[in-house]
Amino acid sequence: MTDSMDVNVRHDDRFTVIEVIGEIDIESAPRLREIVTEVTDGGADRLVFDLSRVTFVDSIGLGVFILVRKKMLLRRRTVGIVAPTRRVVAIFRIAGLEQLFRVRPTLAAVLADEDPAEPA
Repeated sequence: MTDSMDVNVRHDDRFTVIEVIGEIDIESAPRLREIVTEVTDGGADRLVFDLSRVTFVDSIGLGVFILVRKKMLLRRRTVGIVAPTRRVVAIFRIAGLEQLFRVRPTLAAVLADEDPAEPA
C-alpha cells in the first residue's frame, strides 16, 4: 500500500471528529496514531472516527483503533466509528471489532448514540 492518507480533525459540539481519507496501512498508521495521541492527550472526551472516505484498513491500522479505544476507556471516554462503505464495515466485522465499536453508516447516527463506545 502507499502513504496516501489525509487526516482532518474538527471539534463539533460534544465530539472531536477525526476524518480519515485514503488508506490506513502499515505506512500511514503511525501518523494516524500520532494525531490521535495528540487529540486524546489534549483532553477529547468523545472521539469519532469518520471513515467515510477510507478505502482500505490493514491490521496495523486496526491496531490504532484498538489502542485508542483502550486509552479512551481507561479515561472513561468514548470512541465511535463512521463507516458507510461495505468494504470498511467488512474489515471491522472480519477482525471482530464490531464487538468493540458501534460502527454506524453516518456521522449523524454516531452523534445520536448516547454512548457510541459500547456495541449495540
